[in-house]
Amino acid sequence: MEDRHQLILAPIRGITDSIYRNAIARSFGGIDYAMAPYLVTKNTGEINARQFNDLNPAVNDLRVIGQILTKDADQFLLLANDMVGIGVKEVNLNMGCPYPMVADRTKGSGLLPHPERVRPLLEKIVKNCPCHFSVKLRLGRDDQNEVLEILPILKDLGIDDVTIHPRLGRQIYKGVVNLDGFEACLEHLTTPPTYNGDIHTAQDLIDLKRKFPTITKWMIGRGCLKNPALFSILKGTSYGADEYKQKLEEMHKELCVGYLAQENAKSTFLGKMRGHWPYLAASFENEAKILKKIKKARSIDHYFDATQWIFNQ
Repeated sequence: MEDRHQLILAPIRGITDSIYRNAIARSFGGIDYAMAPYLVTKNTGEINARQFNDLNPAVNDLRVIGQILTKDADQFLLLANDMVGIGVKEVNLNMGCPYPMVADRTKGSGLLPHPERVRPLLEKIVKNCPCHFSVKLRLGRDDQNEVLEILPILKDLGIDDVTIHPRLGRQIYKGVVNLDGFEACLEHLTTPPTYNGDIHTAQDLIDLKRKFPTITKWMIGRGCLKNPALFSILKGTSYGADEYKQKLEEMHKELCVGYLAQENAKSTFLGKMRGHWPYLAASFENEAKILKKIKKARSIDHYFDATQWIFNQ
């Protein structure tokens, strides 16, 4: 892939933490930088300490963008300043989260039908943000024209770092991406946005590059979770079946070491790893049987028995 193109790991809550980011970067590579899963602001100013510390450059091999989910500018700025204090250099406002429990509170994609709320929110953030600021959004929550009311606000405020996932919030991740809707956004932006959505193969990226020749930044989430080699494949690396399996096993081992080193690992490890296998199982032929074995593992020892069987097939 040409050097001018950049590949970004998308934020997947509960999955793409620093342990995952480091494991995939060391085992397969190909990622230029990552956006971390969002942190939620609260009126009390309290934040999840583990998620916050996960952004520290000292524990990340990749450059990481912090992401904040909020509808309150003061809370955004308070957390952004805290992030800068530990070395984060870029902060993103999540205006795309599709899940109803978020959107119903006028956060994430729930902001998109309300340009009258978005403008003052962004005005205050742009004026006071202590570092580089970007936004990530969808075409709308319920209607693809919602984003067309938001983009002029971004342009007026000089926000030129924008990531667009071309689905509606109510779709969650169902259905197909709306490429015509994405294309309609381009004329409203001074700088080409980052594209995010349904890049699963090298051919997917080839097709998108042909359709959108001005786009040079590509964010990939679920396609990478199912095939951790995808970033490196998109940059020209090829793998034989045995080599891929070996590297996947190396990555899995690093995930296990990282999660077992965490506080309360005995109670959290199985849940963490079960979150990865609905994606990782796609790398194996007998996907359903693999998921059943992982689900049936009731202890850490049983889990390792199951994964030994999986990788020794």
